[in-house]
Amino acid sequence: MNPVERFFEAGLKLSHLRLLALFDSLGQIRLVAERLSITQPAVSKQLADLEAGLGVPVLERVGNRLRFTAVGEVLLRHAREVFHQIERARYEVDTLTSGLSGRIAVGAVPTVLAVFAPELVLELKKRAPHVSVLFHEATSDRLFAQLAAGSLDIVLSRNEPQEALEGLASHALLDDPIVIVCGRDHPLAARPALKRADLAGLPWILPPREAPTYLALERWLRSGGLELPAGCVQSVSLQANETMLGLYPFLALMPLTVARRGVAQGTLAILALKGARFLETVRLYYSEASPNPVLATSLDCVAVVKERIAMSLRA
Repeated sequence: MNPVERFFEAGLKLSHLRLLALFDSLGQIRLVAERLSITQPAVSKQLADLEAGLGVPVLERVGNRLRFTAVGEVLLRHAREVFHQIERARYEVDTLTSGLSGRIAVGAVPTVLAVFAPELVLELKKRAPHVSVLFHEATSDRLFAQLAAGSLDIVLSRNEPQEALEGLASHALLDDPIVIVCGRDHPLAARPALKRADLAGLPWILPPREAPTYLALERWLRSGGLELPAGCVQSVSLQANETMLGLYPFLALMPLTVARRGVAQGTLAILALKGARFLETVRLYYSEASPNPVLATSLDCVAVVKERIAMSLRA
């Protein structure tokens, strides 16, 4: 039996494959260690054990970044398949054993939905696989109206209701400020110190004019004697915005969590500008009198996701 075959027979562990999958999604050994609640040396040792068993590296350093080797890519592809099958097995077992069912409707403003929705779905599916999830993206005023009407169970917003809503519970969820970003090749990306005046005349990707993020940016620029120029693009799609930032020297607004992910992947830069952090606090709203049996479990899931996101912001 050759060494590779022997390693696959007795040495390869699920934890090895989990490390590869986490490194693929997080991009840094430090973040992988934090997600697993272990030390960075422990992560490095597990990777070293994997490479020693295979006799070849699975990661290689290119400049300041690590990337998968051809062997690493093969293992990563099959690791995804393994975890997909494990997730299917877990879902089927939960289907047989869990009795919680129903629907939860979550409304969020665009700069919050992209951050919370993926993690919230995963956490809900772990606890209540029978529950259907509806996400609705809109401005805060529309979301609060739907919450008051009972068509939404939870609202995640950066703004408070303009009018008091009876029976509405609310608390601050986390600080995830909106920051100014650009593509990694933008002329301002490598500048260690910037002034507001450096943004004069530069094109922007902007949210709608009525959006609180637009109004906050406009106030901040005007307080420095600047105006938004002609030729800006309006878009609320963070994925499309990140692509456009790589193609043209735009500036844009993004939640810090999303911006840091782009920085880690080498696609974005966060501009170091004094006072350029907007609408920092994300708040949670729900009706205390809601009869929805899924709400309590959903709120527990929101709390778990909150801690996970807060940990990434502290990194």
